[in-house]
Amino acid sequence: MMIKRIAAFAGLPLLASLASFVLLPIIARVGGTPAWNSLAVGQAVGAIAAIVIGLGWPLTGPAQVASASLESVRRRHYAVSFVTRTLMFVCTVPLMALALTLTSGISQFRVAFLMACAQAAAGLTPAWYCIATGHAGRIAKYDVVPRMLATLGVIPLLFSTGEIYLYPLALLLLGLAGTLWFNKDHTERSDFKGLTFPVILREIWGLRAGSGITMAAGAYASTPVLVVQFAASAAGLAAFVSAEKLYRIGQLATAALGNSLQGWVSEYGADHSARRRFSLLALSGLGASGWLILAVLGPWASSLLFGPALAADFWTCFWFGLSFLLVCVTTSTGAHWLVPAKRMRVVFVSTIVGAVVGLPAMIFLSTVMGGQGGALGLVIGEVAVTAIQARAILQLLRDRKPDDKVEGASL
Repeated sequence: MMIKRIAAFAGLPLLASLASFVLLPIIARVGGTPAWNSLAVGQAVGAIAAIVIGLGWPLTGPAQVASASLESVRRRHYAVSFVTRTLMFVCTVPLMALALTLTSGISQFRVAFLMACAQAAAGLTPAWYCIATGHAGRIAKYDVVPRMLATLGVIPLLFSTGEIYLYPLALLLLGLAGTLWFNKDHTERSDFKGLTFPVILREIWGLRAGSGITMAAGAYASTPVLVVQFAASAAGLAAFVSAEKLYRIGQLATAALGNSLQGWVSEYGADHSARRRFSLLALSGLGASGWLILAVLGPWASSLLFGPALAADFWTCFWFGLSFLLVCVTTSTGAHWLVPAKRMRVVFVSTIVGAVVGLPAMIFLSTVMGGQGGALGLVIGEVAVTAIQARAILQLLRDRKPDDKVEGASL
C-alpha cells in the first residue's frame, strides 16, 4: 500500500520533471548563454512569486481538508484557496515585471518575464487539494499532463523558430488551462458564494502564519541564482545555473516524496511515531543518494546535457548535493514532525535564521569564489535550519509523555 501511494503521488510529478529535463539541453543549445541566464533568472523570480501566491495552502490546507467530513466543506476550503491565490497572482504580475526590469544582466526580458509568470502560475495548481483528498489521478490529469504537453509539444517549434519564449508561454497557458479545467469538473458555483473582496482580504490575513513559513523558506531557497548573478561573471553564472538545474530537478523528487507521506504520517489512529521515523529515514536516504549522484555525476551530466560551455564544476555540484541532503532532512523534520506537533513557530524561526545566515554567506562567498561560493553559502544556511529543527525534535522526544502513542499530533 505504501509503495503504491508513493508511486502515485511521487511518480507523477517526477514524470513531468523528466519532460522538463529533456527540454533543458535543447534550450541550452538553441538559445545559448543569454537565453539560458534570462530563463534562469525569470524562473527564480517566478518561484518566489509562486510561494507568495500559494499563501501556505500546501502546508496548512491538507490538515483542514482531511479533518472535514463533508464534501461541501472540503470544496469550500478549495474555493477559498483558489480565490485568495488568484488575487495574489494578479497582484504579483506587475511586481515581477518591475523586479526583472531592475535586474541587471537580463538580455531577453520577454523570455524572463514569461518564465516568471509560468513559474508563478504554479502557485494556483490544485495539486495540494488532490493530495489532501487522496486523488493522485487528478494531479496527473489537471497538473502533470498539461505541463508535459506544453514541454514536449513546444520542442518542434524551438527547433524550427529558435524562439525560446514559446516554451514559457506554452507552460503558462496550459498550466492555467489545467487549473481552470479542474475547477469546472470539481467545484460548484455555490462553493464560491459570499467570497467578496473584503472577505477574501480577511481570509488572506488569516493565512499569515502558514504563509509566513512557506515564504521565508521558499524565498530563501529561490534566491541563489539572483544572488550569484550580481557577484559572478556571465560564465560563472551559467555554470552555477547548470548545477542549480540538476539540484532543482532533485528537489522535485524531495517534494514528491514528502507530499506522498504527508497525509499518511498524520492519519488518525496510526502509530505516528513509527511513521515519522520512516519519513525521516526515507527522505534522508533520498538526500544521501542525491548528494552522491550530484557530486559524482553532476559535472559530467551537465556537460553532456548543456554543453561544455555551460557545464558545472565538481565543487559547485558537491555543495549543491550537500544542500539537497539537508533539504530532504528538513522536509521530514518540518512538515512531518514539527508542524503536526503544533511547533510551526520553530519551523518559521529556523527558516528565518537560515536566510539571515545563508544570504550574507552566499553574497560574500560568491564574490570571493564565484558559483562555488554561492553553492557553499546555500549549504551554510541549510545547516542552520537543520540544526534548529533537530534540536526542537530532540526536545519534543525528551518531553513526550509515556502514553503519547497514536492520537492527535503526538510524537
